[in-house]
Amino acid sequence: MGLATWCFGLLLLFSLQGRGNSIAPTVLLDSANSAYSKGNFEKAVQYYEGIVSLGYESPEVYFNLGNAYYKTDKTGMSILNYERAKKLSPYDEDIAFNLKLASQRTLDKIEPAPILFLEDWWNNLKSMHSEKTWGNRSIVCFALFLFFLGVFITSGRTFNKQFGFWLALVFFLFSTITFSISRSRYKDITEKDSAVILSSSTEIKNAPAESGTKLFILHEGTKVFSSETNGDWVKVEVSSDKVGWVKKSQIEFI
Repeated sequence: MGLATWCFGLLLLFSLQGRGNSIAPTVLLDSANSAYSKGNFEKAVQYYEGIVSLGYESPEVYFNLGNAYYKTDKTGMSILNYERAKKLSPYDEDIAFNLKLASQRTLDKIEPAPILFLEDWWNNLKSMHSEKTWGNRSIVCFALFLFFLGVFITSGRTFNKQFGFWLALVFFLFSTITFSISRSRYKDITEKDSAVILSSSTEIKNAPAESGTKLFILHEGTKVFSSETNGDWVKVEVSSDKVGWVKKSQIEFI
């Protein structure tokens, strides 16, 4: 709740001025920070949730909201919001630390699957910039590709044609790569393929029905991966040997 919070407040203020919206979210942010600093965490939760409900998302808001829920002993909601913050800022050390701290409160101790070197490298590369920054770089590279393609097509000198051809090829490759990164980063942020158990104790069944056989039980704060929905039920996976169906009302998507 220090310098980072004030910096976020200024950024949020500038973004609101750019959009021409009311100042209500900044008032909510000030009220949320004030309530948090005074130890009124329930009130802070209400204000931070108010900001999110207005459509404003940022790692800072979700991180602060996770902290406020953590202080009110709502483990599931704190992990949910830390996970949402991590989704927007995957390699923030403060978010990772607090998420690990909150996860120690959960009853289900599940070790995450190991990540291959190339997958880790790709995730690091994507997280260096936002999807918009990667997208803008793709557009710039494509414009340069068109320019040098024009040089290649219209120039009568051999040197200029070779120069135009090779630079057009380089910028076309850069445009393609940065576009792929931008699209993958956007998919990471928007895809709803994981969720957090919010009920204190949840039965996982072998079929999407109340009459289904109970397979195992999960507890509040456990992260699950979802692959399929069927009415009010979601198929979730904790590990390769723990797969089943849970009611939508007992989870919240990250």
